[in-house]
Amino acid sequence: STIFTRGAISDVERDGGSLRLARDNVFNKCVSILANYRSHTTARTSPSGQLILPESLQLLPLFCLSLRKSRMLRYSLPKGVTSAKPFPTADERAYHIFYGRMVSPNMSLQCVHPHLFQVSGLRTRDGDWITPPVLQENKFDEANVIAASMRPVCQLPKTMNPSIACLDESGMYILDDRFSFYLFIGRDVPDEKWQDLLSVGGVGSSRIRGSSVPTGGLSLASTESAHKLRSVIHQLRMLNSPNETLGLTARNTYAPLILVFLGRGSVFEEEMDSLLVDDPDSHERSYVDFLCDIHRSVREKWDQT
Repeated sequence: STIFTRGAISDVERDGGSLRLARDNVFNKCVSILANYRSHTTARTSPSGQLILPESLQLLPLFCLSLRKSRMLRYSLPKGVTSAKPFPTADERAYHIFYGRMVSPNMSLQCVHPHLFQVSGLRTRDGDWITPPVLQENKFDEANVIAASMRPVCQLPKTMNPSIACLDESGMYILDDRFSFYLFIGRDVPDEKWQDLLSVGGVGSSRIRGSSVPTGGLSLASTESAHKLRSVIHQLRMLNSPNETLGLTARNTYAPLILVFLGRGSVFEEEMDSLLVDDPDSHERSYVDFLCDIHRSVREKWDQT
């Protein structure tokens, strides 16, 4: 996935390169890998009507589709629109290409396919720090490995697919795209519910589309729910790993917490929509349709051999 990302960026930046070339090459490389797998492994005996994915590459098509939808390679204007506010802007695309060029293997998928967690209705142990059970020592275990395995880890909330179909208007969610943490507040969430997580300072709030939206400085409240959320974010900053250095080196920036009120005129709603990469857009089809396109191209390449 890291090689795919860097190769796509090279297709954009080299002489004669373009977004279209990079996007097409991502698709063609995926087809070539799967076609060669079918041709040179036991998968060649499988029915031609079945798309065979290697065990270690089950997420390859999902990664390729998400890469094409990412702010590195997505088109700035919807299909058929010639005059509109571009998204991403040139500066935003350059920012993500800059960091995409340095992406590490452990972050390459998350860089284009964000993690979505539900923070409303947390389970009993969500947000709690849990110490793993003691490992049985043997001569092959080094002291630092044992020490790392014994560090407490925070239990993360339930994960969801980054799709609008998974978002409930009465729920709250955290989306981690490697660069930022987005706290989504549904339009039907009562004010007292989100205020249990956030404390509002400064100038208070304003009325937008009939709803109260904070306009001052924000911070996590001093409540039990906010404490759990703070622990979850801390664990995510460490990449859900006991090794803090890994998180610091993999995230090139300190990811801020951004508040997004859905359906209340938030300036980040458009950005949020672009991060729900499991949904189709004007230039890309759904994941199921993308798999069908991949399968069709693999069969055509297979028939030519």
